[in-house]
Amino acid sequence: MPTAPFVLAGLASAVAFGGGDFSGGVAARRASGIAVAAVAQLVGCALLLGLLAVVRPPMPAASSLGIGLAAGIAGAIGMASLYRALATGAMGLVAAVSGAGTVVVPLLASLFVLGGVIHPLQLVGVACVIGAVLAASGAATSHASRTALGLALLAALAFGTWYVLLDRAASAEGLWALTTSRISGTIVTMLLAVSRGSLRSVRRAWPLVAASGVLDVSGNALFVIARGGLTVGLAAALSGIYPLVTMLLARGFLHERLPRLGLVGVALAVAGIVLISIG
Repeated sequence: MPTAPFVLAGLASAVAFGGGDFSGGVAARRASGIAVAAVAQLVGCALLLGLLAVVRPPMPAASSLGIGLAAGIAGAIGMASLYRALATGAMGLVAAVSGAGTVVVPLLASLFVLGGVIHPLQLVGVACVIGAVLAASGAATSHASRTALGLALLAALAFGTWYVLLDRAASAEGLWALTTSRISGTIVTMLLAVSRGSLRSVRRAWPLVAASGVLDVSGNALFVIARGGLTVGLAAALSGIYPLVTMLLARGFLHERLPRLGLVGVALAVAGIVLISIG
């Protein structure tokens, strides 16, 4: 079977993820970051529930559902941290640092918890990611940018944990894993947004928030399609270039310019994501 459609699906997932980060980040500059995360999660949850009703996959074991719910909590922390970071820091750099965690954390979990073996290319990838963080630290010259970097690192850890847990849950049924993850993530972020009285702020940016939720779920769906015809590593590598999309959108629409160290950080992070994915 030709691989071109699956390659296009992988690239399209990168465009969707990058666009989702950009629209969510812009929305978080106009409204509360936690409220943006909550409504974006809600939009994605509604789409997944609709898909679940149409596809009607078999119900997995309760343990898989529980792992999916736990993954959602990690994902909610990651999304809330990411949107706050995107609202206060350079979008391309924040997306690159947070995205690197989605491959580094699963790699470390495989190595130290599951007894996996690390490939030499993956070691180079980890070194690239470390270099990216150091470059990002050097580029963070203000208090706001340093705070954004700290939030991006928290998002990286949370998203990486989400991937590890979701992978365990999806071994039984992928759509159920995604849906249960989104349900718990929606509940957590909604409770936080309501407790802070920030939910109404989303009205100032609801089209961007809705776009973020739709694009995030679309990115997941396109990645699943890409995995259907490519190796997991190649699909992840194609999808993993999404920080470049976020950076280009920020450059084109917000005229955001990164310092040289920032550009080096983005390049190293993307290189690290690709090397770890294909290694």
